[in-house]
Amino acid sequence: MKKIYVFQGKGEKYSEDVFERVGRRGRRMLELTEMQIPVVPGFIIDSPFTPYLITDDFTSLLKEGLKYIEEGIGRKFADPTNPLLLKVVVSSNLSLPLYPTVFNIGLSPLTIEGFSKLIGEKSAWFEYGYLIRTIGTKIFDLEHERFDDIIAKYEDTPEGIKQAALEMLELVGKENVPDDPYQQLVHVIRSLAKRYYDPEMDREDPPAMLIQGMVFGNLGEDSAVGMYYTRDIITGEDRLQGSYLLNRYTLDKEGIDINELDEKYLTELKRIGKAIERKFKEIREIKFIIEKKKLWIINQTEVDKKSTQAHIRTLLDLLKDNIITEDWLIEQIPPGQLATLLHSVVDEKSLQGIPAIKGGLTGAPGAAVGRVYFDADRLMEAHREAKLKGEDTNLILCVPASFAEDVKAIEVGVGVLSSEGGYSSHAPVVARSLGKVSIVHPDLKIGENYFEYNGYRVNEGDYITLDAPVYKEPTIYLGKAKLITPDIQTNGLLDFINIVKKFINDDFVVRANADLGRDARVAKMMGAYGIGLCRTEHMFFDEERINKFREMILSKSYEERKRCLEELKPLQRNDFYELFKTMAPYPVTIRLLDAPLHEFLPRNEDTFREYIEYLKQKGQHPDEKEIKDRIERLHEFNPMLGHRGCRVAITYPEIYETQVRAIFEAAARLKKEGIEVEPEIMIPIVMNTSELKFIKNGKQIEGAYIKGIRDIAEEVFKQEGVRIKYKVGTMIELPAAALQSHEIAQYAEFFSYGTNDLTQTTYGLSRDDINSFFPAYTLYDLLPANPFQVLGEPVKELILLSAERGRLTRPNLKLGLCGEHGADPSNIAFCIDEAKLDYVSVSPYGIPIALLAVAQHNLKKLKNKK
Repeated sequence: MKKIYVFQGKGEKYSEDVFERVGRRGRRMLELTEMQIPVVPGFIIDSPFTPYLITDDFTSLLKEGLKYIEEGIGRKFADPTNPLLLKVVVSSNLSLPLYPTVFNIGLSPLTIEGFSKLIGEKSAWFEYGYLIRTIGTKIFDLEHERFDDIIAKYEDTPEGIKQAALEMLELVGKENVPDDPYQQLVHVIRSLAKRYYDPEMDREDPPAMLIQGMVFGNLGEDSAVGMYYTRDIITGEDRLQGSYLLNRYTLDKEGIDINELDEKYLTELKRIGKAIERKFKEIREIKFIIEKKKLWIINQTEVDKKSTQAHIRTLLDLLKDNIITEDWLIEQIPPGQLATLLHSVVDEKSLQGIPAIKGGLTGAPGAAVGRVYFDADRLMEAHREAKLKGEDTNLILCVPASFAEDVKAIEVGVGVLSSEGGYSSHAPVVARSLGKVSIVHPDLKIGENYFEYNGYRVNEGDYITLDAPVYKEPTIYLGKAKLITPDIQTNGLLDFINIVKKFINDDFVVRANADLGRDARVAKMMGAYGIGLCRTEHMFFDEERINKFREMILSKSYEERKRCLEELKPLQRNDFYELFKTMAPYPVTIRLLDAPLHEFLPRNEDTFREYIEYLKQKGQHPDEKEIKDRIERLHEFNPMLGHRGCRVAITYPEIYETQVRAIFEAAARLKKEGIEVEPEIMIPIVMNTSELKFIKNGKQIEGAYIKGIRDIAEEVFKQEGVRIKYKVGTMIELPAAALQSHEIAQYAEFFSYGTNDLTQTTYGLSRDDINSFFPAYTLYDLLPANPFQVLGEPVKELILLSAERGRLTRPNLKLGLCGEHGADPSNIAFCIDEAKLDYVSVSPYGIPIALLAVAQHNLKKLKNKK
């Protein structure tokens, strides 16, 4: 069996068996030499021979390998006038930092004079001291502090460095650093084998020993040391990124841009970088030395800190060059990482000196910098003033919890910071739908115009930075950091989505939660296959509409309410028209009004005054006490289980009638324009068949007739002279509805599982209050995961039962999931394989993540079949 493997960068070839026996570092060298990359020559002692290095004579092996190194570099080992120095690397198949490299072997009082002529006396003695220190710490486990104490005793002069090195030699023992270079090399290799080969652990797979020549970048102005990435690790631009220094031993300070290097070397580095990138199919970091005009590649490694954008752009370029396949590309990116292509990230270089508050949870991912305001109206006023003065309009809302009246501030701001609620509470849900940043930190003490935490105080108008990553805990920085802002037109995301969609089939797709035309446009660009949830109540949050809606809610009679609804209908019709037109030819599911009515009413004196002023401008003479009394009467103690959803339609049928009429009128207008749409009208919070039947079919009672959706549809079709295909379905978000799905399916053509509320009502947990106690549940392992992010087993069982019962009644029943769980890749397998749903619906910025999770799941199933 061959005992050494030589590498010289001359295209030598090695078998797979050899690659298995030379360890990770050795494998890296052999890969480069196969590619004819100019690596510094060396050789590897076969790993099965490592145990024998402890006892056997192996000088003949060393001499055999050394001749190749001496020939390649042009210096001789142990030559007192022009000495060759070596490094020895313990190369294991394990990726552990404990395996060392010992540099400068061959340097001793016998060769130091000759080496001094190359790099100077002071540097030569420093390198000798470094050799001694490495042997002492890495082989004999001496503390670093003992060597630091020795260095501190001597001046930083050639003589001082020499005396320090000689004292270090006394500490380590002259017998452990022999003067004779050959004895020194043998002793170091033998000692490393003794120290790092464990007969019990490593018998089957011992580490190999890699011996390699050393070259230097500090031998004059025709020498240099440098490091570069094969492309920009942030943007992914196909341009070398790195630096170099002339006549330096190490890159120990800010260097010169690599692209300013002499063209002869730069051209070669580009060629090498491209070859290595293609070989390893990713961005790589490459270290090099130019010694006396000769270019050497020292090492190349993976780049952990590359951005997702850079990684994807690299993969797209490799795909274009037929280096990789589309399915391989899709498998390389964890779905959650796509969030960094959709949202800004903090530039870590800008964080120095800025205090940080860690913890809480990411409600909506991304990063935002802005002045903080503690009231929606004050934020809106500050925004208007900043626009007028041309000042910074980046503002962040900070409130204990957000409500309907705060949406306008979240929309114009860049983020929202809250202290109450969880992942599925109001502020995070709104932030995700608007593409804003959200952090929920339960330990913040939020006052009227400040927040405090652990001795820190932030006042209104101060700058803060929200950093809300996907996989790590969020951070609030108490100051103004810099952001790196993505551009989805250039960062590769859209091209990547187009490839991902090739692996999506009609059996299971991803739709969007989108409430307005702008949401639909973003969703379509992100690859959505339609809208799975349009929350019509969100259409009224606009500053121009909310008071009209309040007037409708607070109306004293049916006639007043109808008048208000007639004013709102054209606005809703235009909204639906824009949604349908934008998303055509894909389906659009519109959920009729769901939120508790009191959520829209004024909650403080400022918003109450705005509402009163609105009424006065309409020529009314409002009775403020009477209005406040009505607001008080509409207050509910448990609104999420109160007067909302279909219950509003039953008490005030005219509200749903207006919405349904607006839906059909918008669809009819588009049909006349030659655009076919098929609205899917969804009835929320249904608990039994009677509610759905009432709203769909209408009801005659005591001489009065309550119109159903079917009646309204026929009236509009007759009015417009066209007929529209449509579906009526319901949201399954109560256990009662899930259990009665076989009956509900008689009247519903589709089910959409609202898993936010289904989780609340199954577990008896409030999504707005879970953060106050859930950390303790995590600490004691009482629940495996946050049930508002990862579907819990009881909720899954209800969905499975509902799907099975519903399809027994209506085999072609369409099934979807539109809770926040749909955006979590961990839930995708359940949705596809177990529940056999047709789609998930997620916020626009969650669509690429869900699409990738679906594509990866489909690929995995495809490969398992083969």
